[in-house]
Amino acid sequence: DRRAPSPQFRVARALLRTARLAMAIAADAAREFATGPMALEAARLLLGHFPLPALCEALANARPEDTVHLLTALERLAEFEEIRAFFFSDSVAAFLRQGAESQDPRVRIVVAKLLSRLAKEGGEVGIGRLSEHGLLEASEALLMDEDTGIAEAAAGTFRAVMQYPAWREAALGAVDRLQNTLAGMPDVQRIRVLHLFIEIGRGSEDAFKALEGRGAYSHVLGAFITDDILLKMVSVELMDSLGSFPAGQDFLSREGVPEQLALNLTDPMCDDSVRLCVVRLLSFIIRRNPTTMAQLLPGRESPLAQTIAGMLETSGSESTERLTAMNAWANISLHATGLAFFLQWEGRLNTILGMVSSMNNEVCKGAMAAWSLVLEDRPPPSQIVEVGTEEAPAMMLWEIAERRLLPAVVKNLQFKPFPDVRFHAWNLLALLVQSRAAAQIVVPSQEVRDLMLDFTSELDSQARIAKHDFVKALLRHNDQWLAAFLDEKVMKVVEEYARQSAHWVPRTAAVSVGQEAA
Repeated sequence: DRRAPSPQFRVARALLRTARLAMAIAADAAREFATGPMALEAARLLLGHFPLPALCEALANARPEDTVHLLTALERLAEFEEIRAFFFSDSVAAFLRQGAESQDPRVRIVVAKLLSRLAKEGGEVGIGRLSEHGLLEASEALLMDEDTGIAEAAAGTFRAVMQYPAWREAALGAVDRLQNTLAGMPDVQRIRVLHLFIEIGRGSEDAFKALEGRGAYSHVLGAFITDDILLKMVSVELMDSLGSFPAGQDFLSREGVPEQLALNLTDPMCDDSVRLCVVRLLSFIIRRNPTTMAQLLPGRESPLAQTIAGMLETSGSESTERLTAMNAWANISLHATGLAFFLQWEGRLNTILGMVSSMNNEVCKGAMAAWSLVLEDRPPPSQIVEVGTEEAPAMMLWEIAERRLLPAVVKNLQFKPFPDVRFHAWNLLALLVQSRAAAQIVVPSQEVRDLMLDFTSELDSQARIAKHDFVKALLRHNDQWLAAFLDEKVMKVVEEYARQSAHWVPRTAAVSVGQEAA
């Protein structure tokens, strides 16, 4: 005979059924919240029925089809400042610690994102709560996750922690532990950790100094200056990142480092990606520390000079080498010594000028952007200066810009309809008309006048703004003679345009204004 279930069993089965029903209802509520509009009232309504610990419990026992909605609901709840404090309860913190060790990557990535948000949005107090509950250690473990998205989210936690001096030592302790295990890490994780060191240093000069003092950036440099070709190629992005901000550039310009980098340019087996990276880095180093010119560009036959020259002369649809060389020229030319070096190299100067007229739009834009950078902080000399003085290169630069660069920029406005090209053309023209000689070439040009007075010539917003900046610059630097040259009605329209926004259009039709100008 079958025995009837005991009362205890019936009670346990009923409780289990009730618990499952409760978790199913919690999952349904989470789905409604996760797929609905982001509203604080909706968040409060959800938590009124299912507090955070209940949602975490439902997630721990969720069916696969419910997991995504519960995870999304937790993520969205953390976006509300009014609710964020509930994540620091003991039960929720315990769930987050367990979730960091979950076998399910969907759980781990949500935990990593939650911890990162709590660190970024919670400020110093929030980071203190994370530390109290052992959640900083959980984030440190997630840094080594095989999933890149999870590791990047965990890295965000440590970048946030490093912003606060009171918690910096805790983060530096993690840096020390990571450095101690670098040698045994797989390549992917090792590069990821080194990238984290760079991103922390980018965020704060004090943090950079602290990590530099611990030797963190020596590991970055060591990954690039190596005989391991594969490791060197993988480290290109790291070095580009390190050289993209002032503190990193200062580190790379220290004694011996520029020369070590330049050695790659004499290696016939050097990979193209490494060569491009080295040229970028050395140009940043010279820009940051002009005294390195003596070692890196002692003459036209130096490896850096010859590499830049070769890259400028490349042809074909691939423009990376030409753009890299143009940017290097601009960086080096920001100082008088570097500018003089290239201005005296007529063959290369012709190439650099010719790129402004390139049929390749990327090269054309890059060339105009490079010329803008070189001219930007160099107003035209107010008087003739003697050859050999410090101002002589700037004087020569403006002579070249007025006679040889300006016509190419005007032609780009006339014949190239592409909005991104036109933005760069107007932007460069605004710099050029600082010079009275350049302005007196531009204003008499019927084509430029027609474009200036055609208030519908630029359909793209950025191009419109650049054109407006050009008109303002033209008036600001040439007001003494411009009124005597332009018709009075036209002058009033131009002055009003300069006072108004970039999107202003006068009542008079553009066609009639253009006819008056003629």
